[in-house]
Amino acid sequence: MSKSSKDITRLGTILSVWAHPDDETLSCAGIMMAAIANDQKVICVTATRGEAGVRDESRWPATNLGKIRSKELAAALKIMGVTDHHWLDYPDGGCDTAQEEKAAQKIAHLIEYHNPDTILTFGPEGLTGHSDHCTVSRWVDLAVRLVANSKIGVYHATELRESFEAGQEISTKHNFFFNIDRPPIVEAGECDILFRLPKELLAKKYMALQAMPSQYEDILKESEKDTMYGMIGAEAFVRHVKSVDSLI
Repeated sequence: MSKSSKDITRLGTILSVWAHPDDETLSCAGIMMAAIANDQKVICVTATRGEAGVRDESRWPATNLGKIRSKELAAALKIMGVTDHHWLDYPDGGCDTAQEEKAAQKIAHLIEYHNPDTILTFGPEGLTGHSDHCTVSRWVDLAVRLVANSKIGVYHATELRESFEAGQEISTKHNFFFNIDRPPIVEAGECDILFRLPKELLAKKYMALQAMPSQYEDILKESEKDTMYGMIGAEAFVRHVKSVDSLI
């Protein structure tokens, strides 16, 4: 379990694999920023451009949303200092219709090229139950099997109970967990990675969310900053691959 940014060094090279622009920011912006500050290599992968995530058609129309969210992600990644990013370019909401082995092979190529020590991604329930999230989790599992590297630590994003409770009103109002009865909630002691963001990284994570107005403008306007900080201030993961002892 991590206690400081220095502990993140034990994760080595990190491959961060997600479904939509903003998944990476909510789930592991702090971990990625801490790793980069430690001179670790961080690679981020996004499966779709998020074109189906329409929140205000008059301002961010569906016809342009993929391009809009691509630019927003670029701005957020710049704030976080992530310079190595890859699109898989699958349709938002349609990952489960893609050829699974072909998609997994794309991720496997990135694993072979970058040789990560750690992969951060969704668990099988997709955190929110979104089919794209669940599918990306399966792709990562298959990709790791394809490269046959049991030394890679695969970690699944989860909800720390205190974070869930801090943001419960926000998440309910904005239907964050729209496709699942209850997200995977864990106590601090159950986490294999638990990173509580120091103030400077928490402020930058908040800024990265501000860089994605098509998704977060209304949420951030309606929510007190302290409430948001309570919601996003800790990043929690549980280990999926059990062949190697937990790193943190």
